[in-house]
Amino acid sequence: MSEDLLKIENLSIDFIDVSHRKKIIKNISMNLKEGEILGLVGESGSGKSMTGLAINSLLDDKKFIRKEGKIFFEGQDILKKREQDLLKIRGNKISMIFQEPMLSLNPVQTLKTQICEVIKLHLTNDESEYQTIIESVFAKCGLEYNHKILNSYPHMLSGGQRQRAMIAISVVCNPKLLIADEPTTALDVTLQLQVLDLLNKLSKENGMSLILISHDLDLIKNYTDTVVIMKDGEIEETNSTYEIFNNPQSSYTKELINCRPERMIDKNSYNKELLQINNLNCRFITKNSLFKNRREYFNALTDINLTLNIGETLGVVGESGSGKSTLAMSILQLLKYQGQIIFDGLSLEKMNKEDLRNKRKDFQIVFQDPYSSLSPRLSIYEILSEGLSVYTNYSDIQLVKLCEELLNEVGLESSMMYRYPHQFSGGQRQRIAIARAISLKPKLVIMDEPTSALDVVVQKNILDLIVSIQKKYNLSYIFISHDIKVVSAISHKICVLKKSKIVEHGETTNILNNPQSEYTQRLIKSTLFTN
Repeated sequence: MSEDLLKIENLSIDFIDVSHRKKIIKNISMNLKEGEILGLVGESGSGKSMTGLAINSLLDDKKFIRKEGKIFFEGQDILKKREQDLLKIRGNKISMIFQEPMLSLNPVQTLKTQICEVIKLHLTNDESEYQTIIESVFAKCGLEYNHKILNSYPHMLSGGQRQRAMIAISVVCNPKLLIADEPTTALDVTLQLQVLDLLNKLSKENGMSLILISHDLDLIKNYTDTVVIMKDGEIEETNSTYEIFNNPQSSYTKELINCRPERMIDKNSYNKELLQINNLNCRFITKNSLFKNRREYFNALTDINLTLNIGETLGVVGESGSGKSTLAMSILQLLKYQGQIIFDGLSLEKMNKEDLRNKRKDFQIVFQDPYSSLSPRLSIYEILSEGLSVYTNYSDIQLVKLCEELLNEVGLESSMMYRYPHQFSGGQRQRIAIARAISLKPKLVIMDEPTSALDVVVQKNILDLIVSIQKKYNLSYIFISHDIKVVSAISHKICVLKKSKIVEHGETTNILNNPQSEYTQRLIKSTLFTN
């Protein structure tokens, strides 16, 4: 039996601001052995990330107070170490991968500068050795060693490249412990699988222990040895991965497992067509020139043909860059395109500005990020009433009543309407975004990754809300996602996009049970883990 690399004993952490003090970690204890992969699971706000930051001593001392407890790493309590000693451990023996690489990588430094900084701090000052070290870690992480990659700034890399770069920086010193905080949330399904396989490979080859923080239960089930379930800063249950998923003891653990998406809709019997897309093409200029024949173009959509019936949900899936969001923006008339989009019997591209403006109330969108899609300067009442004020002649009293009804419709209290977005959780913000989208009683709502940033419990609640609203108002949805589990739960039909083209299109059950294209088969394999 291998030794404990990490041992947490009765750890409690309080959060303090000007007005109050709140206990966010409550007397937790856990062990991690050498080479073990531990999954840390729970809803948003359960304390997962705070635990990871505490292990790496990254909590702000001005805001967080350790009330009691110990964190032993290699037999030493790291909470008692001085900052100068911790600097020798962070990034060297204990490393961390954060959820969003764009926020954790320095935007004004090249990848080479950032990885060399770690090498110089922990490994060697001899610059002649840098190339060999970087080549080795790049090979492990599936990154090409070339000047283009090395001299790129984070924004110049793809999502997969950024995540691999973050991993490369984290493991260049061969740490004993790697903490990965939601490392796949921002990635499409094929990249998710690649990153997880990479982390698993690094753990096995280097004997590295791994703490995998995630709300994705299928991910945890397939890549961990042990699981710790957290709720409200406390540990609800700890056991082997097999026992957690096959014999859960806690009612909360059972609830989490039951939140995984399942088929939620019946076959749509309403066959009246609402949307028809004919030969849709969209391209962007990547290299401009005074001469048209010297311009270079990127084809974002190529020969797209689709139909959507009233009351029907069309799921659109594909990797990042496949054209999913471009399709949404084209339907919303926010991009120039070639082809025909017929909505409710009218060709949208032929409409003048005034007619199109009047028609826009019939198609709305819910964006991926509920944090950035709601104006922080406006109250919820102002956000919900804005569209109503433009398209209707309701009095102020009528607007207040309608906003109250909208909030109740999405499961929020009407008294909340004078609060601001920052006062709500991610799930509540997404409910507000949905309320805004249905405020004008549209015929079509486009959902662009509306659940990707949410934990499993909130995700299930939002999906239930989406389905119930559709049934009540006979809405049509275009549901864009990289998660086939979610798409298959609420979609009548699925369209699979790859590199701007449709590779497969049909009834959801037919696509899932009998995928024809190799690409669709790979997407399904990447997402729907076997039991």
